[in-house]
Amino acid sequence: MIEIEESGQAFTVPAEVIAKGLGLAPEQVQPMLAGRLITSWVEAGVDEDLGTFRLTFATDKRRLRLIVDALGDVISKSTLDFGGHDIPLGARRPGAV
Repeated sequence: MIEIEESGQAFTVPAEVIAKGLGLAPEQVQPMLAGRLITSWVEAGVDEDLGTFRLTFATDKRRLRLIVDALGDVISKSTLDFGGHDIPLGARRPGAV
């Protein structure tokens, strides 16, 4: 099980986890986050999903999604790879263009 540090709704995810999900080398993650080549966002669960959080990391071609509980334990993990195509609008951050 992967542990993710959690404080409120701010999460610290190891670069190795993000890199593996996005098909990158771990040393690429921090510079790409800083350069906004990887976008990330957190969504808090509501109703039956209360107490869980959806953490999403995306490049222009790939998306990693982690569902974690309030302790930061990973419940599920998924990756979408769009190959040579850009991520469709429906798979991007809500409100993104």
